[in-house]
Amino acid sequence: MLLVTDTHPLIFYFSNSKGKLSKKAARAFNAAVEGNTAIYIPVPVFWELSILCENGTIQLEMPFDTWIDKILKLPMFIVADFDLDTIKLVHKTNFSKDPFDRSIVATALQLDLPLITKDSQIHESEPCKIFWD
Repeated sequence: MLLVTDTHPLIFYFSNSKGKLSKKAARAFNAAVEGNTAIYIPVPVFWELSILCENGTIQLEMPFDTWIDKILKLPMFIVADFDLDTIKLVHKTNFSKDPFDRSIVATALQLDLPLITKDSQIHESEPCKIFWD
């Protein structure tokens, strides 16, 4: 199975808040850790996470760069590049004004993969395939 993750599921899983994930999403993250599922992490997820850490919205149990490096040592967590083709898809999405949400959805569209997300606006507008419940 191949999936793309939104910012909050990644934070939930790797910050000991797994209870905030749906059972389906938690199983997917567990499977990725075990090497049975690949989860793409869009570059904008890291950028949004950086901002959330900087402004104190979230606090990681280790330095930001160490936290990221720890995840990326797991072979089934793959960085999804943010390239010009993805930016063109961002331009075509209009379900939200949030540039991170639009960029993450565009990455899922570019890769043609479901997005692990609990985001209500994404669920309601369904701009891409969703993997949650």
